[in-house]
Amino acid sequence: MTSLCESCAHVKLVTSPNGSRFLFCQLAKLDAAFPKYPPQPVVRCGGYARDSTD
Repeated sequence: MTSLCESCAHVKLVTSPNGSRFLFCQLAKLDAAFPKYPPQPVVRCGGYARDSTD
């Protein structure tokens, strides 16, 4: 199952020094209701906005 985060305009891919990858929700900076690193897969999100660069 794919996650909404993968196609969201508010996501930032973060890679740790050991190569692990995490999806950071940038909405978390503005609103505490959004987790910084939401458990995947996300199937519903009030802040979802499709990334227009896809």
